[in-house]
Amino acid sequence: MDRRRTALVLLLLFALCSGVAIVVSGSRPASEQGLAPAFVQFAGYALALAAAVLLLSSPGDGPRRVGGLVLVVLLALVVLDLIAPGSPNIGAGLVHLAGLVVIMVATVRLALGIAGEHTA
Repeated sequence: MDRRRTALVLLLLFALCSGVAIVVSGSRPASEQGLAPAFVQFAGYALALAAAVLLLSSPGDGPRRVGGLVLVVLLALVVLDLIAPGSPNIGAGLVHLAGLVVIMVATVRLALGIAGEHTA
């Protein structure tokens, strides 16, 4: 089985977990966040890590570059969440958003690469 397809599914599940974490976090007052948003987000991080490892072990430069990019951005997001968890710091929020956008773009690029091979 193509590792890229599995990685694509894992990245889409990461995006889903990130969305759920944002919704759960936004639906609660800041003083009553609890562990649910962090748990869902870190589950998503585990999925993205698995996707990055699959892509890094795939043949070809394209998947490896996408895997490396996902891994670097993922590490930055994890460090950010550990340093400033649920912080109202707008700079941290902007960096988090930028990281999510970069992973989204990498996911779309991976999907287009897979789709391009099947239409040719």
